[in-house]
Amino acid sequence: MEFNKKLLIDFPVYQLEGKRVFVRADLNDPADSEGNLTGDMRIRAVLPTIGYLVNARAKVILASHFGRPKNREKEFSLRGVKKRLEELSSFRIHLAPDCQGEEVVKMSKELKNGEVLLLENLRFCPGETKNDPEYAKFLASLGDMYVAEAFGACHREHASISSVPKMIPSMAGFLLAKEINTLNKLLHNPEQPLVVVAGGKKVSDKIKVIGNLIDKVDSICVGGGMSFAFLKAKGYEIGKSYVEDNMDNVAKEILGNNGKKILLPVDVMVAKEIRPASESKVVNIDEIPPDWYGVDIGPKTIEMFKAQISKAKTIFWNGPLGIVEIPDFSYGTRIVGLYIALSSAITVSGGGDTAEVVRMMNLDQHFTHVSTGGGAALKFLEGADLPGISALPERS
Repeated sequence: MEFNKKLLIDFPVYQLEGKRVFVRADLNDPADSEGNLTGDMRIRAVLPTIGYLVNARAKVILASHFGRPKNREKEFSLRGVKKRLEELSSFRIHLAPDCQGEEVVKMSKELKNGEVLLLENLRFCPGETKNDPEYAKFLASLGDMYVAEAFGACHREHASISSVPKMIPSMAGFLLAKEINTLNKLLHNPEQPLVVVAGGKKVSDKIKVIGNLIDKVDSICVGGGMSFAFLKAKGYEIGKSYVEDNMDNVAKEILGNNGKKILLPVDVMVAKEIRPASESKVVNIDEIPPDWYGVDIGPKTIEMFKAQISKAKTIFWNGPLGIVEIPDFSYGTRIVGLYIALSSAITVSGGGDTAEVVRMMNLDQHFTHVSTGGGAALKFLEGADLPGISALPERS
C-alpha cells in the first residue's frame, strides 16, 4: 500500500526560497532530571529535512514538544535541543522565548532565508494538547506552508499535529514518509518469513498489533513483562512477576486462536528483589519460586528466539525482553538485539524503549530502520488512523 499523501520531495525546490516553512518535528529525545539530553536519535532523524529546506533558502520555523511539563519548568526548555542541533549541523538557529505571542510573530517575520527559528516547547502552551483552534490558528500564521515530521506524535490530536496542517498548504517530510513506507511494507507486504520479537511490560499495548499481524507472521517471540501474562494463562505459577489486571484472560484468548505461532519463554531469570545486585538465578518456567520476580529471559529461550531470527527475512522488534534499566537483567535483550542487528533480514525496531536499547548498544546503523515512534508505530500497525497523517492532503 503506497503512502498517498503530498510529499516535500514533490514540491519544486526553487519555490521554497523565501518561504516560511513550519516544520512540526519530534525532538523529544531522552533527557535527565535537569533537562540535559542523554540521546539524540530523533534530532538526528529530522536533520535531512531541515538541511534540505535551509539549502533551498527557506525560512524554517521549527516546532516540537519536549517531555510533559506541568507549567514552564526550565528542564523542559528546548535550549538543550538547540545546542545539540547546532553541534550536529551548520544551521543558524534562533530560539524563540516562547511558543506564542507577539515576540514570536516578530522573530518569524525577521527570519532571513536559510535560517531556523526554533519555537520554545509547544507544551508550554495549554492550547497545544487541548487542540485549541485559536492556538492552531496562531501557529498556522507563522508559516506559508507546513511540513509534518513528528511521526512519534502523529497519534495525538494536538493543535500542531492535527489542526495546523488543515489551515495552510501541508505535506509530509522525508522522515515521516520513510516511517510510513517502512511500516506499510511490514504491515501489507513483508518479505517472508516475518518474525516479530515482542517484549515490554504491557500486553494491552500489543494486543491489536498481534491481532493485525498474526496472519502474516511465521512466529511471535514473546518476552519481557508481557510474557508472564501468557505463562499465567497457560497455568504456570509466576511468583511475583508483573501481570496487568485481567490480561491473563486476554492472553488466554490470543493463545487459543494462535497458540502455535506464539513462542513463550522456556526459562527465565528470577530475582528476589527488583534492584541492582539482587540475588538472582535462572530457572525453567515451571520452577519459578513463589516470592521471586521474573526479570529476564533465560539462555534456552535466547537460543529458541535465535533460531527464529536466523530463518527470518523480515524482523520487527518492539519492547525489551527484561528489565533493561538494571544491567544485570538486560542480558537477554542485549543478546537478542545483537542477533537481530547481525541478521541479513530486513530489520525494523519500533518503540521508545527499544530504540533506546538499539542506540545504547550502537546498533543503529545495523538496523534497516529504527522507528522514532513508540505509540504511533504501534497504533499504525494496529491499523488505526493517525490524526497527524489523516490531516495531510492526498497526492493529486
